[in-house]
Amino acid sequence: MVASFRCPVCTGPLELMADRSALRCDRRHSFDIARQGYVSLLDGKSGALRADTADMVAARLRVHEAGVLDAVVAATADVVADLVGPEPSPVLVDLGGGPGVYLRACLRRLPDARGVVFDLSKYCARAVMRERPAAVAVVADVWRSIPMGDATATLALSVFAPRNATATARVLTPDGHLVIVSPQADHLHELIAPMGMLNVAPDKDTRIEAAMEPDFEILGRRSVRSAVVVDAPVIADLVAMGPSAFHHPRAHIDELAAQWVAQAGGPIEVTCAVTITVCRPRTAGR
Repeated sequence: MVASFRCPVCTGPLELMADRSALRCDRRHSFDIARQGYVSLLDGKSGALRADTADMVAARLRVHEAGVLDAVVAATADVVADLVGPEPSPVLVDLGGGPGVYLRACLRRLPDARGVVFDLSKYCARAVMRERPAAVAVVADVWRSIPMGDATATLALSVFAPRNATATARVLTPDGHLVIVSPQADHLHELIAPMGMLNVAPDKDTRIEAAMEPDFEILGRRSVRSAVVVDAPVIADLVAMGPSAFHHPRAHIDELAAQWVAQAGGPIEVTCAVTITVCRPRTAGR
């Protein structure tokens, strides 16, 4: 797996040092392996995205523990398992993969697979390294570049994350696939007004297709929908795990959630609605 990584500074291949403390390229750019087991392959240049905080990661894990997104996780793993099939030792990469919940679900279905989670947040990387099945965690800004060699990944995941189509096509094998999980217009729509969340654009699927078109062809889409009953703490976590956490103190989010549930007279039913889009690099078959 290490042989697949590339230096974010010079793009040369990285090798594991003999004492297993760092990765280093031929030009002696070195990247220490943290005591938790992950490695940061940031190049020191500032990107446009903000990394998830420890509190955001904790909120996201609690949402998954509450089962809110179970249908989405299971459907994603089904799609990935069907695409990869019996291929020996496939490499799965989760781009902007957060704490790795979706990738781990895929690895449970594909025990021969190896997995890498790329995320800008070191707190996500730490969460990945704590869980099983084991995966490699890399801190990187995949919106700018993906520090992997050409044609080294069997399948890439992009779940509720920004996409770098050109870089993703480069790291995928010619017969590889990209699986995108994106919210539909009514995903968690019950929370938008009471909790001050942003709307999902109604033309989300069309915009994804336009952005991917130069590098990928769309093979198919699958809609996944479920209704989940949530209480005030889970509602607050649903808000606090996303961008709203950068703009509102957690105490304010908790207060809004408690007030809404009290006014409703109990837990709230919310809609989970996503589209799973399967793409193939346009280099396939050439």
